[in-house]
Amino acid sequence: MLADQREVLDYWCSLKLGAALPARSAFRPAAIARRLPTISMIDVASCGARFRFRLAGTGLREAFGEDLTGRPLEAVCSGTHYDHWQGIYADIAATAAPASGFLPLTPKDRPGVIQAWLRLPLADAEGRVTTILGYDRFLPLLRRPPRGAAANLPSWDDAIAAISRTVFTENRLSA
Repeated sequence: MLADQREVLDYWCSLKLGAALPARSAFRPAAIARRLPTISMIDVASCGARFRFRLAGTGLREAFGEDLTGRPLEAVCSGTHYDHWQGIYADIAATAAPASGFLPLTPKDRPGVIQAWLRLPLADAEGRVTTILGYDRFLPLLRRPPRGAAANLPSWDDAIAAISRTVFTENRLSA
């Protein structure tokens, strides 16, 4: 896990009361002010199957070239990206468990960039997941070695595999 992701996760853990999920009402953005540009708050519909970006930081607007705030997931993502995020959000809503991972962004979005993501459930007074706190970090990957670099650098696929093994060892966090 990246240090900045750990900072957001530690803050989320500090909001927990015993085994209960952190309450949405307890979340204070100022506590993680340095991370706000790539923070998002995703509303979970009462059925746990529809998701809407209540808030998305300016860093996400820069990363995706559009403001996500107020938009439903299906208006932001399409195809396999929609299926990917719909599955993640539905799983978090159903299990109340945090999740993290990485996703290479497609050429339409940002070629040569990996999205390191963290998603953390927040609950209402009854303990139901009503909001998912998101934190994203965008990591550039070089497609060709820098001048003077060793000739035996790993391929693009090898680099992604190495990141998945070393930086993001698990898809699910133990909370």
